[in-house]
Amino acid sequence: MNQSAREQHFLELASARRLRPAKRNYADKTLRRIAAFFSRSLLREETARRPAVLQGVDPRARLVAALVFLISVSLARSIPVLLGHAAIPLVAISLSRIRAKELFGAGFLLALLFSTLIAAPATLNAFSGGQVILPLLSRQQEWRSGPYVLPAVIGVSREGLLTAATFLLRVLSSVAAVLWLTLSTRWVDLLRGLRSLRLPPLFLQVAGMTVRYLHAFHRQSEEIHLGKKSRWICEAPVTAEQAWVGSRIANAWDRGLRLMEEVSDAMTARGFRGEAKFPPGSRLRARDWGFLAAVIVLCAAAHALADAVRLRV
Repeated sequence: MNQSAREQHFLELASARRLRPAKRNYADKTLRRIAAFFSRSLLREETARRPAVLQGVDPRARLVAALVFLISVSLARSIPVLLGHAAIPLVAISLSRIRAKELFGAGFLLALLFSTLIAAPATLNAFSGGQVILPLLSRQQEWRSGPYVLPAVIGVSREGLLTAATFLLRVLSSVAAVLWLTLSTRWVDLLRGLRSLRLPPLFLQVAGMTVRYLHAFHRQSEEIHLGKKSRWICEAPVTAEQAWVGSRIANAWDRGLRLMEEVSDAMTARGFRGEAKFPPGSRLRARDWGFLAAVIVLCAAAHALADAVRLRV
């Protein structure tokens, strides 16, 4: 029997048993995207080690500066103040040599799209009222249904645009500051900085172990899926696939419990008593205090400048 005949015989046998040739499915796509996410998280460690101006600042000073910035942004109430604050993370990102592609890939693009979708309805006078500057829909009279009232002319209002712009500037400035901190700071240094703020040790332990378990379970899922693909020639019926997935979930749960016990025993045997130990950090240098003072001064200047402009007007 030649090769073509064997292939034809195999296809007839597979058709008789209602089997389908294996192809790329949602599981492959999901695992590939998860692997790309973890690969990007590993590359973020490279951006944290990149030689730049702000990478030389102590992580504790960067963490405190980011917290000061977030508090200042939350207190801002006008667009000029928020515009002044928005320039601060942009300068920090450029001084950290973080590329725009890295920033958008880390989640800024998703935050931009999501916040825009949330803020878009607020621009309509049907929700925020105000003076219409861009009419979109015109009716002969307003529409009433119980407590709800729709005006005769529905469109983008001036007050709605100001509300949406305020929301977008506050959210995007905060997201940019957080992403700058995570991209310019190694994970271990970030945990050390959080510990210096006297956060509960349990919080830091859970955060650190969660990241490690996610990496471990992702690697385990890839190995299981690759083993399945290497042993299955054709796709099985949906019920068989569901049963296999259920058995792998149960197996992963059991392995996770055993791994948790083994890690706990190993940490206890090495003297762990519930608090993560970090190497003692040195005192903050003049550069660190200067960076922290610069952030505080810039935030205060943004508030003061907006107040001065408001008084002139």
